[in-house]
Amino acid sequence: MEKILSKSISELEGWKWKGNIPREDDWSTEYRFYMLHDKPIEQLDLSDIYFLILENSGLQFIVPIGIKKLTENLFLEVENYPGDLLCSLFLINNEPNYWKSHPKEKQELIDLYAEQKKNLGSIDASDEIIQKIKEAYKEFLNK
Repeated sequence: MEKILSKSISELEGWKWKGNIPREDDWSTEYRFYMLHDKPIEQLDLSDIYFLILENSGLQFIVPIGIKKLTENLFLEVENYPGDLLCSLFLINNEPNYWKSHPKEKQELIDLYAEQKKNLGSIDASDEIIQKIKEAYKEFLNK
């Protein structure tokens, strides 16, 4: 695993950027995507992990890190709301077979949620956010 963490997603996937390289002064989604693919996985921060999950990129390398972070705090807020990392994992959508091909990780996430869903009412979040997490979980179970 350490060998994997010292490499970038580009190295691990044999992926090369096609087209013009995004400009550094244009901190767009495209530029961030480009930069994070060349950064060793061990140097990615939680915000980077969250971003890559939302972009459905490098999932086989990034999802285990996300799940590990959730074991510390299932309803962790990365950028937007409590539980946003959890929801990003539930809503992986670009690779519809991701969870089918990673049943161990899926079960790990189900178990984490089952253990801690009783704490959902005690997080500092609106009813709308709590409902969003519950709905994302229901959708996740059908993947």
